[in-house]
Amino acid sequence: LRCWARGNPPPHLECAKDGKPFPAGVPQLVTRTPAGTYRCQATNTLGTAVRSVTVLVHCEWDGGLGGPGV
Repeated sequence: LRCWARGNPPPHLECAKDGKPFPAGVPQLVTRTPAGTYRCQATNTLGTAVRSVTVLVHCEWDGGLGGPGV
């Protein structure tokens, strides 16, 4: 996932996962650990836009070395 925005004038970005800030423009790997709600807020003199996405990670692993069905 990546938090980014563009506009004129260029916006200031604030990005967070579950309320904790993370750097804008830096991809966040999606594994079971980073499941949660990501929020990106872009603000300039003309206003503010906010988008949120919730990431759920479903893992079907049976614990064997060969993966599911082996």
